[in-house]
Amino acid sequence: MSFIGIISDNKSFENIRKKILENIKDSKLNIININRQSIENIQNIKFKIIVIDNNLEKFKNQKSTLQKICKNTQYIILNTDIHLKMEILQNEKVNIITYGLNQKATITMSSIKETDILISLQRNIENIKKEVIEVEEKHIKLNEKDKLKSYEILIIYTILIIYGYKIINQI
Repeated sequence: MSFIGIISDNKSFENIRKKILENIKDSKLNIININRQSIENIQNIKFKIIVIDNNLEKFKNQKSTLQKICKNTQYIILNTDIHLKMEILQNEKVNIITYGLNQKATITMSSIKETDILISLQRNIENIKKEVIEVEEKHIKLNEKDKLKSYEILIIYTILIIYGYKIINQI
């Protein structure tokens, strides 16, 4: 069983969860929304991936629990456009993949239009199958009915490539 934890608002979490489950047909994949109410109950789960899409200020009373969760994960996908005031990353073995709309992010968008985007992977990353995904630009057509936000698309793309899925031209 593989666990993905997402720290995000509820609407974004649901959008991301829905799209990942549409693309990864794996009944052994559990996607969990990490929030103040759930964090104490999930502290002993070993997550494959933790996505940090929101500021962590609301977790200041659960800092040690959040550190414990992040210490035991394999990948942390981190939004570089948010300012993190809390130091939670203490595991040198964790793979940190950054995303955002800035040039320093590992995964960013180099072009955004209404119907399509160009996602840029700016550094090689290793997926869970130990395969290296090399620097690339991927043209993605957007499904108009989904109305996904830019950050949600970057998260979905990142999770899919970590699990070794080839993205043809649509998310």
